[in-house]
Amino acid sequence: MAEVQRSTQSGELTQTFLQFILMQTQQALFAMGKHPQRPPNSPPPNLDLAKLYVDHLVMLRWKTEGNLMPDEKNALNNAIAHLQNAYVEALKEKTGGA
Repeated sequence: MAEVQRSTQSGELTQTFLQFILMQTQQALFAMGKHPQRPPNSPPPNLDLAKLYVDHLVMLRWKTEGNLMPDEKNALNNAIAHLQNAYVEALKEKTGGA
């Protein structure tokens, strides 16, 4: 019985972890002005705030190395890669780069 309970708890924690990554990703995209559901009256992009969200996820990856389930690790790595690319794009747009 305890193993089933542990498995259920582990599944709930994985779900919560994945939700956390999604929430951080959405906040970073909003801060970059890149979220697809960004309302027209949103504040202007704040790339410093966006970088902070990305840096938090990178730190989380470093601090949890070897402790994540494969789907958690993949979600975290994919979120970081996506956000880093979006950040570079937003930075180029802000500075007028190509």
